[in-house]
Amino acid sequence: MPRVSVVVPIFNGVSYLPAFFASLQNAMPPNCQVILVDDASTERVWETVPDLAGADQVLRFQNERNLGYAATVNRGFAAATGDVVFALNTDLVLQPECLDAMTSLIACENDVGIVGSKLIFPTTGLVQHVGVALGNATKPLFYRDMPSSHPLSDRTRQVQMTAGATAAMSRRVLDRIGPLDEVFFNHNEDVDHCLRAAKLGLRNFVCGDAVAHHWESKSGPSRFARVATADAVFWARWGASVEADLDRFVDEALDYLLDQYPHLQGLPFEVLDLSRGPDGPLVVQRLSRHWLGIEQRIRHFCQMNNASDRLWLPLLLPHWVVDEPVPFIYLVDGYRELEENDLWFENRRRAVGDEFVLDLAGVALHTSELPSLAGRETAKPAEMAQ
Repeated sequence: MPRVSVVVPIFNGVSYLPAFFASLQNAMPPNCQVILVDDASTERVWETVPDLAGADQVLRFQNERNLGYAATVNRGFAAATGDVVFALNTDLVLQPECLDAMTSLIACENDVGIVGSKLIFPTTGLVQHVGVALGNATKPLFYRDMPSSHPLSDRTRQVQMTAGATAAMSRRVLDRIGPLDEVFFNHNEDVDHCLRAAKLGLRNFVCGDAVAHHWESKSGPSRFARVATADAVFWARWGASVEADLDRFVDEALDYLLDQYPHLQGLPFEVLDLSRGPDGPLVVQRLSRHWLGIEQRIRHFCQMNNASDRLWLPLLLPHWVVDEPVPFIYLVDGYRELEENDLWFENRRRAVGDEFVLDLAGVALHTSELPSLAGRETAKPAEMAQ
């Protein structure tokens, strides 16, 4: 078994640190070095750290002032002696097999760069992360909020970028890539690291067998202090040299949807575009692979001044649309915007048999699969095709 080093950057978080360390103890492989680096927390974080008796070695470092995520992780990287090096956020609850699965992937694949894990929201049980895509000057977490039991969320896949909440690489790879770039302060240092690995010809992965729950962005206001600056640096560095790959994941989702509901292929869909993000045209282009000329059958209803996280269709669309005998594809930023539309979809089922939702994170779901509707008794795909 390879020796493993686990770098844990800490900044406050006494409410979730106990759960993290309990899960780390259950997930630690044998022959493990744990490196804890506190980034000048204002809370008494060391009191929450258990003995970690299962580790071969535990090192503790204290930053005299707050330096940010990249500098704190780099201090841990410098002290790491393992063959495989992890960086783990502290707002995680790791499943017991998480670290072993990531380590095994590094051992089994050739030219592996950085490996991430599947991350699930602890509040909803939905997917938070199975990889980061590149869109039109965007970095969406593709398949975000997809049901975590969905087969697409369980796949181990090569990606350009993975989120740094759980990141693993061999020591040899870390030495080739170099440390995180400290020009980034708590934002984009992870995706920059991945693109630097890819530039060297290495392949980044998300391991579908490695699972953790992640609270996400719980380190306080400083987490977002320099987001605009970090984005400006990221796009100035990479904007001209990387290619958008969101289309790949949209294609994957549409292919899976049509495999489950093959009769959708022949339906004369029109698109109700309620999206506001810049990746709408990219997603529509992928729809045209299956429904020729669909670019000419789009109705635009985007609400650019609507700050709500829910789109109530009866209030946004002309009242007669609900009775139109035309099947719709609902194009939205995130499919959960449509969750509170039970009456709308109940009335739509009287007009047409099948519709689906496609969002700018690549999630494609039949309307019967929306969380607020999925518990109802609905026809099976084969029945709806008859």
